[in-house]
Amino acid sequence: MKKILNWMNHLQLAITNPKVIISVLVFCVGFLIFKRIGWDSGLGPLMQSDSQIKLYQTLEYKERGINSHQCFSKYHDFDSDFRFYPFRYPWAYFTTEVNGQRTCVFQYPSFFAQFFSLFPIPYRAYNAVILLLYLFLSCSVVLFLRSIFAIKKVEYLGLAGLLFLVGYAVSSAIEFSESIPAHLLLLSFFYSVFRLESTAKSSIVRDFFFGFCGGVAIFLRSESVIYIGFLGLVVLYYNRSQLLLFVKKYCPLVFGLVFALVLFGYYNYNEFQEVLGVRSKVSFDDFSRLLFKERIHLVFEFFFGDTNRIGFLFYCLPIVSLVIYSVLKVNLTYLQKVMIVSAILSFFSVVFLSPYSSGGLYLGLRFTEFSYLIISIFVISLLSTVTLPRERQIILLLILLQIGFGLYHVRRNFKTIDYVKKYHDIFQEKLEKYPNAPVVHLSTFDLLLISDSFLKKPHWIANRQTEFSDLELKFLSSNVKHFQVFVYNFKPPKDDNVTQEFYENWVDTKYEINSKYYKKVSDEEIAGFRLMFWEKN
Repeated sequence: MKKILNWMNHLQLAITNPKVIISVLVFCVGFLIFKRIGWDSGLGPLMQSDSQIKLYQTLEYKERGINSHQCFSKYHDFDSDFRFYPFRYPWAYFTTEVNGQRTCVFQYPSFFAQFFSLFPIPYRAYNAVILLLYLFLSCSVVLFLRSIFAIKKVEYLGLAGLLFLVGYAVSSAIEFSESIPAHLLLLSFFYSVFRLESTAKSSIVRDFFFGFCGGVAIFLRSESVIYIGFLGLVVLYYNRSQLLLFVKKYCPLVFGLVFALVLFGYYNYNEFQEVLGVRSKVSFDDFSRLLFKERIHLVFEFFFGDTNRIGFLFYCLPIVSLVIYSVLKVNLTYLQKVMIVSAILSFFSVVFLSPYSSGGLYLGLRFTEFSYLIISIFVISLLSTVTLPRERQIILLLILLQIGFGLYHVRRNFKTIDYVKKYHDIFQEKLEKYPNAPVVHLSTFDLLLISDSFLKKPHWIANRQTEFSDLELKFLSSNVKHFQVFVYNFKPPKDDNVTQEFYENWVDTKYEINSKYYKKVSDEEIAGFRLMFWEKN
């Protein structure tokens, strides 16, 4: 036993050496930047699914003005009623005006796209900006620990940066997503609360500003309201004996929060007739239609995963064990109690209230990324409070195990993305071979890999033969001499987030085209997709 303890002490000293930690951290940052450069090289940047839509939304604001909310389409004159517009649920939201005109807006938060539309940079650089914000967020985790928990040891701060850097929030860091900016704003709000709770000197301007940041975070990621709400309830509970002092102390922060909610809520209501934007209406409808057993299925899927996604317990078993151990065995400080209680309550609330199964592989954990951030801060803070060497060894061991789990999953995630990038470039090259040929999709599932091709040439959808026949006539009247067809050649998997009706009408809709005016010249299969080229007879 003595030899084992000595070996663990030597291992602990070696692994927690500041030079070792910083070297690993620098390597991981460099690796992320290297991969980002690779994914954004070639004919077009790697943008899939939701990121594509956010890119098109941003360019709509950039090209047509910050109040132009319609779905981006360079060829709107060809399809003014959006009949053949390729994007449907969950990306696009269609409405019919009183005069019969059909309109289309993207569901995602307009403020994110509007903000990025003001950047005087090419859209190919948008992914890089998100990655830089993620690196800044990792630094903010370190600064939070240094400021609130007074941790000064370089090795502990380095561990904090590394623990968060390789956590599952990296899935949002490598795509064009509003998640990372929302986490930065939300962390600013949490920082202000913990500054006030640590009896540090308050600042009216700072607290108002950070309260405002918290309000903006809600409009970027709606689950932010749950994190803010539970933090407020926990802090209120601990301050229940001095309510007047509590109200006075928190007035600037609350005013900032309310001001942001009123300001942006009014804008959303005025523009979209929804205080939290179009997405909130759709999310509420999706939440309402879910049966209890379907909700339980989503919860089970989140924790244990399935064939398409990684479960939370598989990704975070060490950190879950560490939280349980610390709550049962460690004498927590007041700030640590506030942090872990609010983190646990908000975590389970987000999991149980979310109406969605969010994406494949590691994206299924997305709604709780901020929980991982707060828990990362919490577990590193334990290193500054425990006094027994054995306790510190247990905490360090579990933190290092979680970092190991994170590195393993990040590697697997990146291998999948590398595979997608390989075929993404092949498809882009094929689509650009005929720059004047519109692309016809037979299913919404076929749209996952088109990236910025949609910005260069027309893409339309014809989900059944009758639709194609009408589209074909429009091609004839517009003197279209040839077109391409891009279709997934197998039965698409059913997303838990869509109804069976939508799946049958828009996803599982592959068919063999019967054309009266065009003939098929080529037909090839690449990685499960068919790419056909048709010419006018």
